[in-house]
Amino acid sequence: MAAPPVRPARPGVITAASIILIIFGVILGLLGLLVMLGGALFPAIKDSPELAGQLGSVPESFGTFILVLGAIMTAWGSLQVVSAIFVLSGRTWARITAMILAILGALIGLATIIPGENGLTPVGATISLLFVGGHAFAIWALASQGRWFAAASTPA
Repeated sequence: MAAPPVRPARPGVITAASIILIIFGVILGLLGLLVMLGGALFPAIKDSPELAGQLGSVPESFGTFILVLGAIMTAWGSLQVVSAIFVLSGRTWARITAMILAILGALIGLATIIPGENGLTPVGATISLLFVGGHAFAIWALASQGRWFAAASTPA
């Protein structure tokens, strides 16, 4: 009888990349829920004197836009968490999904480095660079460990 093939051990960089993506996904999902809450409450708070003085006349549809934006953020964060969890078990579809989400996350992180009206604060720049760096590491780890995914996905 032939011995069953031994499944290779998961590389540490895959574990680290998955943990980073899970953390970023949870943060993004929670922020998305807060944005959704703001969008749902927008019709009630848009007529407050403080907000009306700062924003002027804002249409009702802006609350719907905020609600949809929050839903997209929550879905993105959830998909990132799910794909990172399945990356740990060596699923190729999860690797591809996680790489795509990490590339998009890195691009959005780069866009947040562009200074606004008030300039770029050191705290904001540090957070943006950590966000970009974490996604860049995840992209590199997932792209460089293709052999492990190929070996992990072969049937035993």
